Amino acid sequence: MPRMHLWPSLVLGAAAAACGSGDIGSGKPGPCDVDPPAPDCATVCASDMDCAAGYYCGPGGTCTADCTPGGDECPPDHACDATGQCIPVGGGPDAGDCPSITVDVAPQTPTIWLVIDQSGSMSSDFMGVSRWQAVTDALVDPVDGAVKKLEDRVLFGASLYTSNGGNAGGTCPILTETPPALNNYAAIDSLMRTHGPQGDTPTAESIAAVAAEFPAPDPERPAPQAILLATDGNPDNCVDPDAHNLASQMMSESAVQQAYSQGIQTYVLSVGDDVAQTHLQKLANAGVGQPLDTGTAPYYVANNPAQLVDAINAIIRGVRTCVFELDGTVDPAQACSGTVTLNGTPLECGVDWQLVDENTLELLGNACDTFLTTDEVTLTAEFPCGVVVL
Repeated sequence: MPRMHLWPSLVLGAAAAACGSGDIGSGKPGPCDVDPPAPDCATVCASDMDCAAGYYCGPGGTCTADCTPGGDECPPDHACDATGQCIPVGGGPDAGDCPSITVDVAPQTPTIWLVIDQSGSMSSDFMGVSRWQAVTDALVDPVDGAVKKLEDRVLFGASLYTSNGGNAGGTCPILTETPPALNNYAAIDSLMRTHGPQGDTPTAESIAAVAAEFPAPDPERPAPQAILLATDGNPDNCVDPDAHNLASQMMSESAVQQAYSQGIQTYVLSVGDDVAQTHLQKLANAGVGQPLDTGTAPYYVANNPAQLVDAINAIIRGVRTCVFELDGTVDPAQACSGTVTLNGTPLECGVDWQLVDENTLELLGNACDTFLTTDEVTLTAEFPCGVVVL
């Protein structure tokens, strides 16, 4: 299967702002030196971000350009960069003052813990297969399963939850699980295929137990943490395994709220339409910190295997992020002088990408959608030197 490549590095090229303009030109006029000048010249600016593509904010606080990309205004051993400045390339005479720097681009890696209802009703028919088999196929099909496709980009864990008559039957909840890890497909595949439906639905206690097992987030690079709850019925609880009622629902909603207070979001998927929609809405609201009774968070109901696959993929895409940490520091005021490409296609600063802060790059809009939905992705970024703060 094709893999996504995200670490060919953020390439920071050779050329500082000081070595970019005016005095190193070839003598041929740039777009702001001709009469009349190009329409985007002399626009008032505070940084390069205020200028159109191909222009930079000059010393006088107006947009200007010394050259045009692909043009012949620059001297030998120089090229016109994305902001209209001549920069040295290939070890040109000015390159000694502007050494090339490489900074890695690292995506945030989310943790998604699959919490799967193992109760007896999961053996019910689901358009020709059992509900359990449909969930298994959607997650761990060897070609199209969500875990198979994304195991190198998501820390997946999984817990199957049930009980044998609640507390009266012994341990409650019964959790059969594998902790989150990258490349965890084989363990989760084995978990799903060697176990099957049995027992009850102690959702509240199971959510609380899983939330307590989440690894502490990295304070330097906090990444999303989420529970994907897949269940096919209203919950019971460990005290009363027959209480599929409002009290058990409220317990589950409270457990999801508590998980959210720990920084763990919860996304709920009903396998079939047996779960009360009012309860699903409240679980979804609790999962993302919205008010229980008035929130409008999305929840998912799948009534056939295809809808189940779509729902699981949508949830996982929603947890993943288009934010990248830079192993280096970029001057935000000059960020748009950089050239960011996705699968070889240049992206527009402010439309397709932005610098969130001096160490964080974010893809936007269609570029983000491409990153989240494409199996093989190559992301690169190139900045003139002087934009990199060492």
